Amino acid sequence: MSADSQSHTNPYLLMNSSTIFHSTLLNLLFIFLLLPPFPTASAACCQRHQEAEFLEAYATIIGDSYAEATQTPEPASTLSSCAAQGSLSELSQTTHTLNADTSSSSLTSSVCGPSCILTVPVGVTLNINSDLNIAALEVAGAVVWAQPANTQQFLCAGYIAVTGSFTMHLQDASKTAYVYIKNNGLKHFFLGSRAFGAYQNDAGQPAALLDVNGREMRRTWSLLSTPLATGSSTMVLIHDPTEMGWSTGDRILISPTQRSGSQGEAEAFSIINISGNILTLSSPAQQDFDATFKARNGLVATKSAEVINLSRNLVITGDEFENVACDDSLTDDFGEGISGEGCMCTGIRSTCTVGLHTIASKNAVLKLQNARLERCGQRGIAGKYCAHMHRLSDSPDSIIRNNAFEHSMQRGVVIHGTHRSTISHNVFSDVRGAAMYIEDGNEMLNNLDYNVAICPWRLGDDQKWGCTIPGTSNNEADTSLNQAGVWALSPTNNMLGNRFSNSFNGMLYETNAFGGNGRQFSENKACTVFQPMGRIEGNTFHSHGRFGTYLLSSTWPKQHDLAALLANDGQKISNPNSCTGWTDDGTDRGWPSTLKNNVDYHNTFVGQYDAGDVMYENHFSESNNCLIYWKTSKDFADGCSSHLKGGYYSNGAMNLPDQGAFIIEDTTFETNVVFEANHHCNIGVTGMLCAPTYVFDRVTFVKPDFRFYWADDLTSDNMAEAAVFVMAPDWSASDGDDSTPFPSPHISLASSKYSNFLLSYDSLNTCVTSTSLGVGNRFTQGILCSKPLRVMKIWTFDQDEATAPPLEVEIWRDGELILTASTKLYAIGSPTGRKQGYRFPVVLDDHASEYRIKLEGGLDIPDDWVIEFSDPVFGNRWSEETLKFQAQGRSCSGGTISSQHDRKWVFSSSSEFMGDNARGRGACSAHSDSSPVDCANVDAIELLSCEAECNGGTGCSGNSFCECGSGGNCKCEAGFSGESCEIDICEEVNCGPHGHCSARYLGGDLLPTKAQCVCDENWLGDVCDKNPCDAVSSDQCGSGVCVNLNENEWACECFDGWSGSDCSDTCVGFCQGEFPHSCNKFGGTYVYCNGGGGCMYQDEGGQRDNWCLMVGGGEGGGLGGGEQSSPAPTPQGVEDKCDCQRECNGDIPKDYLWCSTTGGCSYEDVYTSKGEDWCLFKGAPPTSAPTPAPVPCEDVCSPNPCAQSNPNEYLWCSSWGGCSYQSIYEEKNEQWCLYSGSAPTESPTKAPTASPTTAAPTTKSPTKAPSKAPSTAPTTKSPTKAPSKAPSTAPTGAPTTPNPTSAKAPTSSTSSPTSPPTYLSIHEQEFNILDFAKDSCDDIDFDCAIQFLIPGGLLFLGVTICCCACRRKGKVEKQSLELQNLEAEMTNMGNPIADNLSKFV
Repeated sequence: MSADSQSHTNPYLLMNSSTIFHSTLLNLLFIFLLLPPFPTASAACCQRHQEAEFLEAYATIIGDSYAEATQTPEPASTLSSCAAQGSLSELSQTTHTLNADTSSSSLTSSVCGPSCILTVPVGVTLNINSDLNIAALEVAGAVVWAQPANTQQFLCAGYIAVTGSFTMHLQDASKTAYVYIKNNGLKHFFLGSRAFGAYQNDAGQPAALLDVNGREMRRTWSLLSTPLATGSSTMVLIHDPTEMGWSTGDRILISPTQRSGSQGEAEAFSIINISGNILTLSSPAQQDFDATFKARNGLVATKSAEVINLSRNLVITGDEFENVACDDSLTDDFGEGISGEGCMCTGIRSTCTVGLHTIASKNAVLKLQNARLERCGQRGIAGKYCAHMHRLSDSPDSIIRNNAFEHSMQRGVVIHGTHRSTISHNVFSDVRGAAMYIEDGNEMLNNLDYNVAICPWRLGDDQKWGCTIPGTSNNEADTSLNQAGVWALSPTNNMLGNRFSNSFNGMLYETNAFGGNGRQFSENKACTVFQPMGRIEGNTFHSHGRFGTYLLSSTWPKQHDLAALLANDGQKISNPNSCTGWTDDGTDRGWPSTLKNNVDYHNTFVGQYDAGDVMYENHFSESNNCLIYWKTSKDFADGCSSHLKGGYYSNGAMNLPDQGAFIIEDTTFETNVVFEANHHCNIGVTGMLCAPTYVFDRVTFVKPDFRFYWADDLTSDNMAEAAVFVMAPDWSASDGDDSTPFPSPHISLASSKYSNFLLSYDSLNTCVTSTSLGVGNRFTQGILCSKPLRVMKIWTFDQDEATAPPLEVEIWRDGELILTASTKLYAIGSPTGRKQGYRFPVVLDDHASEYRIKLEGGLDIPDDWVIEFSDPVFGNRWSEETLKFQAQGRSCSGGTISSQHDRKWVFSSSSEFMGDNARGRGACSAHSDSSPVDCANVDAIELLSCEAECNGGTGCSGNSFCECGSGGNCKCEAGFSGESCEIDICEEVNCGPHGHCSARYLGGDLLPTKAQCVCDENWLGDVCDKNPCDAVSSDQCGSGVCVNLNENEWACECFDGWSGSDCSDTCVGFCQGEFPHSCNKFGGTYVYCNGGGGCMYQDEGGQRDNWCLMVGGGEGGGLGGGEQSSPAPTPQGVEDKCDCQRECNGDIPKDYLWCSTTGGCSYEDVYTSKGEDWCLFKGAPPTSAPTPAPVPCEDVCSPNPCAQSNPNEYLWCSSWGGCSYQSIYEEKNEQWCLYSGSAPTESPTKAPTASPTTAAPTTKSPTKAPSKAPSTAPTTKSPTKAPSKAPSTAPTGAPTTPNPTSAKAPTSSTSSPTSPPTYLSIHEQEFNILDFAKDSCDDIDFDCAIQFLIPGGLLFLGVTICCCACRRKGKVEKQSLELQNLEAEMTNMGNPIADNLSKFV
């Protein structure tokens, strides 16, 4: 037989007839379905240009904020002589210069009063020993303020300018000092108005010093030990308040913890009493605040509300903010539309909001400790913030510590052109803009440690808009576009143990801002995109509307000489490669970095856009919409490292990136995790060729409720489908092991788009459909293979996607051709740009087969195209991989190619790849293979340190690391202290083998006295030594897991689709198909299905004859039958005219509601007659079947945006631009017009669907459910017993969360059911329309469906369906049929979102 007669032809590898679009869309919908309400895009404010909206709400903003200076009777009475005294005229101003060696404020006040500018010259010291109210204070000598003579003492001035020293140390807790900066119209020539600052412009003079320090507070914040419930007037902290230095009368604030998308509200209280760890509050709590401590995979997450102390005995305050008119004479020195000289008029700014500001500038040192700062920041004026380190260069002595910042109108702490400073243990509330801000891009090695920043306002508040503010110099960091708790242009700074809550973003590292080359004084002098990563460790981000951890767009750390960089003020040095991705020979300069032990929860997203050589190590990410969000990555430059290692991910989506081999190692996935391949690939210019390999290396899947899918995009044919998921070469699935991703013996997964290509490989011996194994839903009908899959990429040059010839692929075995296929050229962004080529999966089978490629028509593969096979990490970590391969016109050594082939100049970052130097590289070229890397000898990635600088190059020992740029200082690791870092804060805590110390990343030296130990799953007790489930055998919970109800009782929590006391009851075989049996598993607390395809959603449980309980089953089994339980109450508002209606939902928004005497329910828009078993309990039969009135379509939808030809019989267009293509006729409202096909003369009955409209079967009732889900449907038997109780908790989190049933052990008690979940909304902000418009089609239709209304607000569907839509270019036309089908499917599921899907069509 000839080779031709044996071959199978598939014209295009990706063009299978089936589509998974609607399944993919449902996956994405389910991710968002259970999220809470989120602010809509229509919120009134606050982007940079929205000054008018801000000013309109200004009175509310000021009225709802807090200032200690206004509190009555004190300190308002004491400060009355300073406050609101108005401006001085020049005629009334006087000056006075001290001339004695020393003087005192008590003496000075008699000669220099409120209209006098006081000067302290060099060599003179002013002692503050009494109140001093002057016009301004200029200090070239020294000011010393020790203990106040009175209980309250103040220094009032329009500005305080220090070129000498200002020292203020107040340790007496019974006395309070106020530095009051008046709004008296005076303006310092360098510091500006309302300033408290130090500067020294003469580098030859000693550094100016601003040193203010209040009473030492041992801890400025703590965490709740137990939840704080609505109405409670006491809270319990994990630390002892007295030991922390807290007192009665202190003002405290608690952060919101709900999964809210920046929609939480903080609450403030005064402390009335302290008893042990218990605080009595000034008022009851108005909402619930969570306190959850969780340990998984050895990681600790303290998911508990932060409680911050906002009181200090040193208060820097001043007059109320003033909105001042702009000055049209001012100009902009840096092209950013803002001036440091005053309020500059621009198209977005007519006023500035001016409070006080503190600053240390140039040759100065700032020591700001244990103080409260309020009414600070000057909106719209450059350089005027609550606390500003301005171009201090290397300043390790500068420290901002233990302060409370509240009520700011332009950021909190700003680090500008400063290195090695310390910002630690500060607390922030009501700070508009970024709480902490790293400004120019040259800043290095500053330490941001153990700070807590809380935004107390809801982002959706139509008067306060969270913590956003317009009119600043940065539209990303401060406004509703991307306001952040911490914003940084330079990534080479350290963040340890910080906590951020309820901002729009938690942490925003925007290395590509301002062009990625630095800004202002460092413009074109820094390469922020390529700078090394600092130490980012132990931080917690929660309840943010957008991202928690966020590296944004371009983070590609490269090798740098840090010492040389620091010596050059953080600006790039003469090395020509310092800002490129390559060495001179094309080797990648990547600097492998890690983010370690960070916690993200209750955020919308976590991650970044483009980042390479960045590892997430021991990352705890739970109940985020997107657990990890990543668009483009790369292989590590060390050739060995993993991208995700040692982490824990639960309840959300893993949005995985394009490019290279993405390795996930030793990571646990617990509940409801959806894996999305090629996130955002080919949207705009995102991605490379959308052909990565995802490698699972000894990961654990705790529950079998995970799913895989490939991100469909609407702008090209199946571009995202080339990714493959594989298991590491030395790890394989074993029979019965649910902890592995694929069922044994399969080790690889590819998209169903390659089904013809892979299934024909060796007649199903290697690859099979996941559907054939009964796991099609889990793998989106993908292809499972028992041999390794790898990706073949052929990068092309100078081709046009529209005209390039297809690539022909042949597979040969034993000299015979067994398969011929072809694939088109794909391009991302421009059809002729650099991101172009061909890609397809290949099977590694020990050279049993050979792959051959050529261009259509027998054309050769050009010499300059780059052939990439597999990835070098496979050869480095495991063993070299080879493939028998021929490329026509190219020479492949020995007819094989290796995973270790040449890759120089191919890819270093998303901006440096496939240039002219890359032409002709890769496999089957003249270039030799790369040198092998022995990963056993490659050091594990560590947080940034410079060990060569310490101890003569031997580095630091024990629990310390060598601090870069310190000249040899060994710094203690987190949780350690002492001269040699020998003191471990956790040493005194005995948590046993199943517990973990909670204090490691809380900072300070005070050990918690509550919640000291965080227990592993199922372990309870103060020292984690109680576990009732430990005595429960693995088979006692069948298809579920044992969970502890308390220290003595346990229960079984069932996986999706299972119920019963031992989780052994299933509806498979009784209801149609796989779980969820065509029903909406979120439709009610209790969800039933029947053998006829019907679904029933109930708020109360119980047995139902002929129905199977698929969600909500408790003790007693999941299948209905036997003794009937009490019926559900009659739905409110339903007339009692049918005996059977009590089983049905009378609130369904349909015109015709039916119930059946056999237990069925039917909810319909169109009347259809039914049998005698059915009763219509809502609606009335029409006198005759309605028929559509003929309407000229040009009167309804002109121009018609829809396809003029489609394989379906009935084609509709709508007045608002929708299209509907259907195979059966269905009535539509007057907004639709049938432009192809004819309406039948009689209204047809709707086709049967798997929905509540289907009647119960008339077959004999089954008697028993199968105990396990069989591989094929078993013989139907009747259920015999109904559940007797509700689940212990209602399902939470993303919609793929299992709806667990809590079936108790004999000793456990019954829990009450909670309310069913509601459908929610999510903001579309993730889809940056500005970036998209810039990167996508020129003729973008801004009216396209990016977001649509559902009950509760806006639902963001992500890149799956919101990519441009561009109806005028017809780019979504090909998906309209799938969307229409999805609409029908979701309507049948009773999903309210379905009513709005048509707006996307």
